[in-house]
Amino acid sequence: MSHQWVKNENRVSIEYVDGVKEFLNVARQTLNSNGLTLCPCINCLNSRLQNISVITAHLIDVGIDKSYTQWVHHGEDKVNEEVMGDDDFLNEETDGLRAGLEDAAGHSFFDIGPTSDLTRNQLPNVENNRSEKLHEALNNPLYEGCKNSSTLTFVVKLMNLKVMNKWTDNSFDMLLKLLHEVLPDGNNCPESYYDVRMLLCEAGLGYELIDVCQYDCAIFYGDNKDAITCPVCQSSRYVRNKISHKKLRYFPISPRLKRLYASRHTAKDMRWHKEVRKDEQGVLRHPADGRAWKHFDELYHDFANDPRSVRLGLASDGFNPFSNMTSTHSMWPVILMPYNMPPWCTMQKSNYLLSLLIPGPKSPGKDFDVFLRPLVDELKILWLEGVKAYDGYSKSYFTLYAAVIWTISDFPAYAYLSGWSTMGKLACPVCLEDTRSNRIRGKQCYTGHRCFLSKAHRWRKSLEFDGKQEKRERPRQFTGNDILLQLADIPRCTPGKAPSNEDRKRKRGIDELNWSKKSILFELPYWSNLLMRHNLDVMHIEKNVCDNIVGTLLNDPIKSKDTTKARLDLEDLNIRKEQWLKEKNGKFEKPHADFTLTKDECVKFCKFIKSVRLPDGYASNISRCVTDHNTLGGMKTHDCHVLLQKILPVAILPFLSKEIRTTLIEFCQFFQKICSKTLYAKELEDMKTGIVIILCKLEKIFPPAFFTIMVHLCVHLPEEALLGGPVSQRWMFGIERRMGTYKGYVRNFARPDGSITEAYVVDEAVTFLSRYIDGVETRFNRVERNWDIQTTKHQMELFNNKVRTLGASKFGQLGDHIDVVQWYIINNCGDELDVYLKEHKEDLYSRGIGEANLDTIQKHEFPSWFKKKMALLRVNGDRQATDDLYALSQFPDDRYTSWQSCIVHGVRFRCKERDDKFTTQCSGVCVGDEDDTIIYYGVLLEVLELDFILGRKVFLFRCKWYNTDPKGKRMVVDHKLTSVDITSKWYVDEPFVLANQAQQVFYLNDLVRGKNWMVVQKVNHRNIYDILEHDEDVVLRNDIFQEDESSELPPFHPTEELPNTSMIVRKDVEPETLPYESVVAIRTTNSSVEDLEVDDDDDDEGVFFLNNESILDSETDHDSDDPNCGSDDEDSFA
Repeated sequence: MSHQWVKNENRVSIEYVDGVKEFLNVARQTLNSNGLTLCPCINCLNSRLQNISVITAHLIDVGIDKSYTQWVHHGEDKVNEEVMGDDDFLNEETDGLRAGLEDAAGHSFFDIGPTSDLTRNQLPNVENNRSEKLHEALNNPLYEGCKNSSTLTFVVKLMNLKVMNKWTDNSFDMLLKLLHEVLPDGNNCPESYYDVRMLLCEAGLGYELIDVCQYDCAIFYGDNKDAITCPVCQSSRYVRNKISHKKLRYFPISPRLKRLYASRHTAKDMRWHKEVRKDEQGVLRHPADGRAWKHFDELYHDFANDPRSVRLGLASDGFNPFSNMTSTHSMWPVILMPYNMPPWCTMQKSNYLLSLLIPGPKSPGKDFDVFLRPLVDELKILWLEGVKAYDGYSKSYFTLYAAVIWTISDFPAYAYLSGWSTMGKLACPVCLEDTRSNRIRGKQCYTGHRCFLSKAHRWRKSLEFDGKQEKRERPRQFTGNDILLQLADIPRCTPGKAPSNEDRKRKRGIDELNWSKKSILFELPYWSNLLMRHNLDVMHIEKNVCDNIVGTLLNDPIKSKDTTKARLDLEDLNIRKEQWLKEKNGKFEKPHADFTLTKDECVKFCKFIKSVRLPDGYASNISRCVTDHNTLGGMKTHDCHVLLQKILPVAILPFLSKEIRTTLIEFCQFFQKICSKTLYAKELEDMKTGIVIILCKLEKIFPPAFFTIMVHLCVHLPEEALLGGPVSQRWMFGIERRMGTYKGYVRNFARPDGSITEAYVVDEAVTFLSRYIDGVETRFNRVERNWDIQTTKHQMELFNNKVRTLGASKFGQLGDHIDVVQWYIINNCGDELDVYLKEHKEDLYSRGIGEANLDTIQKHEFPSWFKKKMALLRVNGDRQATDDLYALSQFPDDRYTSWQSCIVHGVRFRCKERDDKFTTQCSGVCVGDEDDTIIYYGVLLEVLELDFILGRKVFLFRCKWYNTDPKGKRMVVDHKLTSVDITSKWYVDEPFVLANQAQQVFYLNDLVRGKNWMVVQKVNHRNIYDILEHDEDVVLRNDIFQEDESSELPPFHPTEELPNTSMIVRKDVEPETLPYESVVAIRTTNSSVEDLEVDDDDDDEGVFFLNNESILDSETDHDSDDPNCGSDDEDSFA
């Protein structure tokens, strides 16, 4: 039996398909009693029993394991003489890694053959020695006589397994010892993990160790490299015996960027932004579509003209490397992300470039610049001089230039990187000195959003907001030159936390701006010319806004903003007297505000949250966040993301007045819109106005304490989206997940930074080399949980089913439905049948049939007419009767296969009967008509696999459709939310839809209309990208980090209807009684007067440090990112 077909990369070629058939004919003799045998595909690797049809699908879809050369598991007793020679196979097996080493070397070898002398072009002997070790391992067999694996191939595959499956170092050591013992004597198997690391580090890019002053005053680098004492505080460099206090790990960025271009797997993607991406006016799908990118191109033509010039985003965040949260250890990686790539590649963790690992145990605070010095120096070289690099795509050398276009961080780190303190009355780093805020009773409240309205807007004259008319201008937009002028006046401070440093406790006067330093990033020649230097993190803003809203609605004793202090704030401002505390019978009564739910309503609200069932893979189980006290707790950032955008608008419908719920739903829809993967400039301009309207209405609803700095920052998000493009490539979701990866690297808890560094370097080498190996699962070919398959490739897309069925099957009969099924398939198979439909219609016209009955008659007659037409053409040998058209015309087999579950395009569907038994909801479906004027909603009842002649298949969904006729009364749209009557039925006789047409939806209980009504929410799953490319219409890629909503949302136009002032308290609810003494104590401790001096340096180490440390044991999610949430327990986050 020939093995040559396994080398054919075209798995739909005749040679490959015939080879698979021949292989399976022999393999059938090895089937067990259940009709199963081992599957030799590159995913199953002869470790899983499958039936013949599944094995066929696997071999066509992913290919056979090429290391499986003697088919002993499938009826081949000995090596067939037709099998490729051992030497040939060894060459094939090593060719991939040989190409990897060639790419790693940047093609600087004259010859990399197994017997050649490895000669480099003017490169150090050290590099030669490193490459010699790798090529020696590549060319040496694992043991004498081994023909199917070299030492390097074995090590790379084994290390890949360790990384993929998170084996411990100890278990890996034990495995290596066992393998070394059982393999033949004289084998080259490494005996320990240390030996493996030493070999693979030769393929890595290394790092530099830089000593750090114990007080973070300076690093021993450059001119200070050989200093014995700190040049700033004069403290000793060493603890003892030349052992430094701390070490900074620096990973040079130039060789890592050069490798991205040298690798044949990534070089082409690094040009995507200019050569493949299609620019569509007014549409933002990538940072290159934003104004900031285009402005940079206009300023620096030479840089922009070369598509290989790299745009980088710089991201950083702190994390605790220990699982024990009692330990306050803060470590800060600095990561660079190349934006040249498509969005699905940019956010892949394999393309995150770790550049610095700043040691703990304390946060660097405003001394962050001290640690950035080596990176900034290299970035200046990459901008001014460039570095020579090899382009694996064009096979040529070029000069590589790079620029950092912005930073990405949470709000505390924003202060570290920008130099603007994000605390106090001027906390907004966008408004700067024009920040509008009031200090009320010891906390800063960021109200006054009416200043963003037009000068003629009627709300500016109203006294109902804060008791004053708003006459201030909207905050200015500050340019880089404006900022440089402000920075010229700030005093130069000595860095570091040394006790003798007088600048460490510098007091900032009341009239001083919040600048604490001039950021080191201004040393980059282009930095001051950027339109957007730092990104506001939508992830943490969304999290804090959600906590504020939910905590206040549910009157959470910790997170509520409607506290005793908040009511006293209203007295101080002389507004909303109905909500003031009332003294009665020696106690105070707190009227129940109209924005707070009663205890019974809180129970119903939480019961609704508990009833929520989300689609598989969409989000975590949010119902677990409901506490015994009828509040929500333990919500991660992504929980808040889903809750705010999809669930909260439905949950509040029955409980709040129309004005309040309308405002909150508009606020939720604002986040849904701003988080879209595809944004539109015109809509963002509308959102700039709309968010101001929303914030002004919220000022009429909630007390001033609600308006923390994170709520205020929402006003700047539309403008930042216009500048930087979709937020999904500028937020912290991917970065925070990467922090979790680094945390998982820690093995030696006494030296967490060293442990992370060594693991990262090895992982970097394994990740790079794993691109070049076959026959083993890697992070690049690992299938997702909801993976699907396409078993065949046909001309008609109708038969190219990317459907993977799940579970057991049974058989059914189409019976009387066969004509309905055939017509639906014909009518929805694309434009291939247009010419025949037109011909048949002309035939009907010739028979005197008028327009009134034309469609009905064609529906009944065309399938039979088409069947006869194709049969005649086929008999005559006419090429019009292709296999696909002929198979389609002959009707499906009356007998079909019925399934209860399947996966289509990465989305899991389940039939309603089975779905009701799960905690997830996967039975909801919807489909639009030809013009999307009517959207049909329903639930899946059955998955039908239809067989046509010539091996063609079609998958249909049989659904129960609800009546969504806009003219009827079974569907209601309220607050842009669609609710349907699930007892209604529609198209009972035509329940079918093609599987690839269906979009998934999920249903939420409609608390307003009762148990027979459900609110529909559409699902746009995370593996879909709508990106236009040259020569392509739409591409689908994997999104590895977070779910992102569809941009096909209703228009965003908030109403300007203010809440009724006479209804701001609930008269049907008894007021809360408060102890007289506690209220008097709070009232007399009035801290509303602004302090004359503010600590300018302790803010980072205090609040910021605690905020970062409070989050890092649970996938680095912050409980709060707001440093201005108040010092009193009543006004602060948990």
